[in-house]
Amino acid sequence: MVYELKGMTCGGCSASVKKILESQPQVASASVNLTTETAIVWPVPEARSVTDWQKTLGETLANHLTNCGFQSTPREEIPEDIAP
Repeated sequence: MVYELKGMTCGGCSASVKKILESQPQVASASVNLTTETAIVWPVPEARSVTDWQKTLGETLANHLTNCGFQSTPREEIPEDIAP
């Protein structure tokens, strides 16, 4: 899952976003890019068992990041065969 991010101004911000994402139980791994203001999230297998999981998880994580001070919106899906 790819997220557009706003509000990151330094490497510390991108590290914070990564930590915020990876602290969520539905997230196995996350990668954050300060330059492109994006984050890629790989969910745990259990998160994929929920009906309409991409929409549900996408909105949940985007809302959580926004509440933490980093405006976020889900952008697009990434192929499932891409591993962290």
